Amino acid sequence: MEQDVVHLQGGGSKEDRQARSTRRRAFWVVAYALSMTIMGNNIPAPLYPVYQGLWHFSTGMLTVIFAVVAVGVFPALLFLGPLSDVRGRRPVLLLGVALALAGAVVFMLAQGVAWLIVARLLQGLAFGALSGTATATLTELEPQGSVQRAALVATVAIVSSQAIAPLLSGTLAQYAPLPTMLVYLVLAVLLVPALLGIWTIPETVKTAGASSSAPRLGVPRAIRRPFTLASVAVFSAFGTVGLISALGPSLASTLLHVQNRAVGGLVVFALLGTSALTQILCRTWPLRRNLVVGLIAMIVGLIVFVGALPLETLTVFLFGIVLTGFGQGLTYLGSQELVSSIVTAQQRGEVFSVFNLVVYLGASAAALGVGFGAGLLGFYQATVTVVSVICVLALIAGIVSAWTPLLTRQP
Repeated sequence: MEQDVVHLQGGGSKEDRQARSTRRRAFWVVAYALSMTIMGNNIPAPLYPVYQGLWHFSTGMLTVIFAVVAVGVFPALLFLGPLSDVRGRRPVLLLGVALALAGAVVFMLAQGVAWLIVARLLQGLAFGALSGTATATLTELEPQGSVQRAALVATVAIVSSQAIAPLLSGTLAQYAPLPTMLVYLVLAVLLVPALLGIWTIPETVKTAGASSSAPRLGVPRAIRRPFTLASVAVFSAFGTVGLISALGPSLASTLLHVQNRAVGGLVVFALLGTSALTQILCRTWPLRRNLVVGLIAMIVGLIVFVGALPLETLTVFLFGIVLTGFGQGLTYLGSQELVSSIVTAQQRGEVFSVFNLVVYLGASAAALGVGFGAGLLGFYQATVTVVSVICVLALIAGIVSAWTPLLTRQP
C-alpha cells in the first residue's frame, strides 16, 4: 500500500499560521475524543453492584458483562485500526466515537443483563477502533511534529480518564438521583462535541488506492523471546486491573461491608489513579527498573490486598490497592518500552495489536476466573486463587527481567 501523510503546511506566513492553528485545534479535539471514549469504558465499574441489586445476577455473570468488552476490542483492533491506513483516520475516528455514544445510550436505557452486554460490546468496538487510530492521528497532527509530546498527551488522555471515570461514576451513583442513568447522560453530552469536533478535523492520511492487503497479527520470530517476557508481565499487570475494576466494588461491599457506592468508585480510582500518576512521573526510569520494581511492588500490593479482606480493614485494603497500582503502572510502562525497543517501524502495528490483545486477555481472564470460581470455592477463596496465579506470573517475569540481557538496550 502506498501511503502519504499530509503535513498540512501552507505556502506563506498567513497560511502557515492558519495551518498550525488548524493542526493545534484538531490535535486537542482528537485527544479529547480519546479521553471521553476511555472514560466511558471505565464508568461501569462502581455500578456493577447496583445492577446486581436490580436484576439479581450472579458474580459469574457480572464478570461476563465486564469481560465481554474484549469481544468487541479484538475484531476492532484487527480490522478497524488497519482500516484507517486505507480509508483515512477521520472515518474510523468518527465510527469509534459514534460507537462510544451508542454504548452510553444503551447503558442509560438498560432494562436488564442483555442491555449491559450489548453496551459493553459497543464500548469494546469503540475502544478498538479509536485507541490505535487516535494515537497515530495525534502523532501526525502534533503542531511541532514532536512524536514524544504526542505520545505523552495520548498517555495522559488515556490514564487520567481511566482513573477519573470510576470516581465520578461512584460519586454520582451515591449522592445524585438516577444512579444508573445520570452518569451516562453526562457521558453522552460530553461525547457529542467529540463527535462534532472529529467531523471537522483535516484528514492526515491520503492513500493511493482503496484496497490493501488483509490486516495481519503476528510477532516476528526474532523478537519472540523478549515479546514473551513483555506479554507475561503485561498479562499479570492487567489481570490486576480486570480483577479490581470488575470486582473491587463488590469485594468492598460483600467482604468489607462498605455499602457506599462512592467508596466502590474510590477503590478503582485508587488503582488506576496511582497507575496513571506512576506512568506520568516515571517515564524516564530505565526499562529494567520499571519492570523489576513494578512487578515486585505489584506482588506485595496484591498480598496486602487479599490479606486485608478477612481482616475487614478498609484502610489496609486501599493501601494494598495503591501499592498494586504503583506496580501495575511501572509494569505496563516497562512492557510497552520493551516492545517498542525490539520492533521496527514496519512491525509496529501488527506487534502492538498482539500486545493489546494480551492486555485484554489478562483483564478478562482474571475477572472471569474469580467470577466463576466464586461458585465453586467461594468469593474470597476464588480471589486468593486468581491473585496467586497473577503473583506467580509476575514473579517469573520479575526474575527474568532482573537477569536477562534483553533489557540492557534502552528504548
